[in-house]
Amino acid sequence: MKTRYVLLILTVLALFALITVGAFVTADEAGNACGSQIGTDYPLCQGQFFPPLQVAAIAEWSHRVLASLSALLLFVTTFLYWRARDSPRSARRSLYVASAIIVFEIALGAAVVASEESLAWLVTLHQANAMLVFGLASMASAFAYKS
Repeated sequence: MKTRYVLLILTVLALFALITVGAFVTADEAGNACGSQIGTDYPLCQGQFFPPLQVAAIAEWSHRVLASLSALLLFVTTFLYWRARDSPRSARRSLYVASAIIVFEIALGAAVVASEESLAWLVTLHQANAMLVFGLASMASAFAYKS
């Protein structure tokens, strides 16, 4: 099994974990547990690297850490598939689109944090966009598996 395929599977699993933790953050209404001031509270948590020992803050902080890890994994995986010309074209294209969309997803996440109140349409758009990124990465893994 090629290293880049294993990395792709890890990326898909990280994206799944990110969506799962994000759903918990939303359901627990913990979206602002780390604060909402861009620069001070975001990407930090209440101005600190590590969150206070509160479930809501830990959940929100975990979502932020997983978001960073997932984005990094997706970008590295996309780069490796781009470099490997023997990788399936359909897998590469799915990863290109997922990488482009995750940049928008990061901006949406920051907008959700910065909003004073939880705007349902913004949270929904953030969730839908996350599902799109996950779906594209999953499609890439299916295309890569076939080759």
